[in-house]
Amino acid sequence: MRLRNSDLPVEQSLNELAAFESSVHIIPVGKSVTVQFTSLSNSFTLSTNGFEFVARIDSKLIHQFGSRIWTGLSLARTEALWKKHLHTDLASLLSKSLSNSDTLIRYFERGCTRHIYGITSSGFVQMDQRIFRYTLSAELKKHGISSCNTTLLTPFGEVVENFSVPDENTQIGLKFKVIYGLNNGYSSYRLHWGRVVLICSNGLTAFRKLGRDRLLHKKGVDIRDFVSDSVAGAYHHLSVVEKQITEARNRTINYTALDQLLTRLVFAQATKDRISARLDHEFNDTGRNEWSLSQSLTFLGQHEKAIPFRTQDDLTRLGSILLERPLEQVVSAPATVTPGGFYDILR
Repeated sequence: MRLRNSDLPVEQSLNELAAFESSVHIIPVGKSVTVQFTSLSNSFTLSTNGFEFVARIDSKLIHQFGSRIWTGLSLARTEALWKKHLHTDLASLLSKSLSNSDTLIRYFERGCTRHIYGITSSGFVQMDQRIFRYTLSAELKKHGISSCNTTLLTPFGEVVENFSVPDENTQIGLKFKVIYGLNNGYSSYRLHWGRVVLICSNGLTAFRKLGRDRLLHKKGVDIRDFVSDSVAGAYHHLSVVEKQITEARNRTINYTALDQLLTRLVFAQATKDRISARLDHEFNDTGRNEWSLSQSLTFLGQHEKAIPFRTQDDLTRLGSILLERPLEQVVSAPATVTPGGFYDILR
C-alpha cells in the first residue's frame, strides 16, 4: 500500500478524523433494500426505509459489500466475482443479501446527498482513535519505542504514525508504524512491523501475524495486551531472522541454481543485468554465499530508483524469500500465477 505524507501532526490529524466521524449517522436497513448501479458502474444507490444513499465504488467497498454475498473470500476473489456479476445480477444479489439483515448503514451528508461511509453489524464497537493512541503510546514507552512525530495517510484516509524502535545490537533492526482504524466496519487498527538490514539500510519485507497485529472493533479487547503481545512477537521474530542470516552466510552459492533463478525471473533484461552487477559487488564484500544474493536483491529493491515501483517490491520480496529459504528450494518451486493471470516473480 502506497502511503502519502501529511503536513499535519498526528494529534491534529486524529482530531480532524474524530470530528468527521462524529458527523456520521447510523441507520438500520429495512425489510427491503434496492440497489441500482449508475451507468458508469463507478457507484450505486441503495434505497431502504424511504431513504436513498450513494456509494462510491473502490476496492474497500467491493470487499465489504461483496462479503455479504460471498462470505470468507479474499479481496482478489471478491473483486473477480463482483466484475463477473456486475452487468447481470449483482444489483439483485446485493439487494437480497442486505434486505432484512442485521446491517447498519453508516453515512454522512454532503449537500443533499447521503454518502455511505460503511456498513456494520449491530455488534460493531466504535473506538476513539485518540484514546487508542494514548493507551498504545503508554504501553510502547515501556519498551523504549517512541513516536517519530511523522504523519502519513493511506489511500482510504486512515492516519498512520511512524515509531522509532531502539537497536538491539543485531544485524537486523525493526521499523514500526501504526495504522489507526476507521469506524466504517472495514478498517481495523494495525501494528505494522518491518525489518531493515542496519549495515546498509536494505529493507526486507514486512512481517505480520494477523491474529496478533490486527485489532478489530469487538468487545472485550484489551489494548495493552494487544500491543504487548505484538511487541514480544516482533522481537522473537528478530532472533529468528538473525539465525536465518547466519545460515544463509554458510550456504555457498550454487551457480547452476543461480543461473536457473536468473533465467526464470520475469523481470526485464535490464533489471537482470543490474542484479548481476550488484551480485559482483556483494560477493566481494560478504563472500559468495546466499546472504550476498539476498542482499543484492533487497538493495536494488530499496535503492535503485530507476526500477519501477512494482519491480522494486518484487525484488525486496524475492530477497526476503531467499533469506528464509535455500536457493535450491526457491528455484525448484513451481511457478505461481497472480489473480490477474500473470506469472508472479518466477515463470
